[in-house]
Amino acid sequence: IEQQVLQSNPILESFGNARTIRNDNSSRFGKFIEIRFDPTGTLVGASVETYLLEKVRLISQAEGERNYHVFYEMLGGMTEDE
Repeated sequence: IEQQVLQSNPILESFGNARTIRNDNSSRFGKFIEIRFDPTGTLVGASVETYLLEKVRLISQAEGERNYHVFYEMLGGMTEDE
């Protein structure tokens, strides 16, 4: 479970990070992570609540900025026919 929680972070960042004028990988989202342990201290579960802080970025960006990384990653994985 621990590795699954840690491995989910890059995926979540693709949906919530974007290039801004000041930063190529700026976080535009918030994340609340709840981690559950058993009485012995062993990790037994986790949940991640993610929310966008900047929904307007979906439809427009300032000059020199880009949309969320996930859109460019999806386009980069497509063929010209797709």
